[in-house]
Amino acid sequence: MPFVVTGISQDGDTAALEAALKAAGLSLESFEVLAPEDADTPIASELIDSGILTGGGLETGTGVPGLTGTGIPGITSGPRLVGEFSASPGDSLWDRLADLAIPDDEVENYVETLEAGHSIVAFHGDSKNVAKVESLFAGAGLTKIKTF
Repeated sequence: MPFVVTGISQDGDTAALEAALKAAGLSLESFEVLAPEDADTPIASELIDSGILTGGGLETGTGVPGLTGTGIPGITSGPRLVGEFSASPGDSLWDRLADLAIPDDEVENYVETLEAGHSIVAFHGDSKNVAKVESLFAGAGLTKIKTF
């Protein structure tokens, strides 16, 4: 059965955890980090991809002087992903937290964590690896480790 282990990194440095996951034979394709700047991403992706902007959409530019090119103005980075779990520029923070299987009643806590300058670290896997991943997260100093 699939699961997601989440934990909070106080400083966002996950190099030691990534090395430990690799050493344990776990793929980094299942690992992702949401950084504090991700709290600044739009809440509703519908507002971004609404077609209000001129031109062919975000993928071809806005047609507005100074805002041409791709991407979303003001957003310089999305989550740092090391595998198949990637967010498109139109994904809202809420969508990305939902992809981590975080229950609706806990999402606000995770948003506050990002706003406080901490990172959310996640590993997507199957049930045979839960205890191993939780142990590696704890060994790397992550706090508030939860499995969903």
